[in-house]
Amino acid sequence: MSSRAIDHQSMLFPATLLAGLVLLAGCFNPNGGVTGYFAYVSTPVSPKTVVIYDVRSGEAWFKKEIPVGQQLNFRFLSQGGDNPQFSPSRFEWAMVEAGNNASALTNQMTAPPEEACSIRVDIREPEYHPIPDSERYRQDAVFEGVDPADSEDDIPVGNRNFYDE
Repeated sequence: MSSRAIDHQSMLFPATLLAGLVLLAGCFNPNGGVTGYFAYVSTPVSPKTVVIYDVRSGEAWFKKEIPVGQQLNFRFLSQGGDNPQFSPSRFEWAMVEAGNNASALTNQMTAPPEEACSIRVDIREPEYHPIPDSERYRQDAVFEGVDPADSEDDIPVGNRNFYDE
């Protein structure tokens, strides 16, 4: 047994800091969990545009308008860029069908380091496709067991309330 006592309070702050850094190291995908991949899904009520900025210059270096029903997947690799100071990273991305979280990232380009990037997601106006009234409302509907000739009798006539009687 050691004669040295362990001060648990002095170890609490570094352990908390380390746990926070571990959580920030990866990125969340739509299904949850830290994976290192980014995934943004565009839906009819939430169509998205993803813009990535270099915070050192404030310039946008990547912008994709994600079509409805599609998903943008991407990740940063810390090595593979063409300039060790300004673009030391490699950026891999793919536009795939929504829900495809295991796709191959088929496009790549050099990029600023991930730590110098800011991701902005803009939500565009929803894309509602007009539905004709003939598909939205039942017109001249005949219900099972109801004679169409007898349906005239079921329609109330006049402006009479039950409490007026």
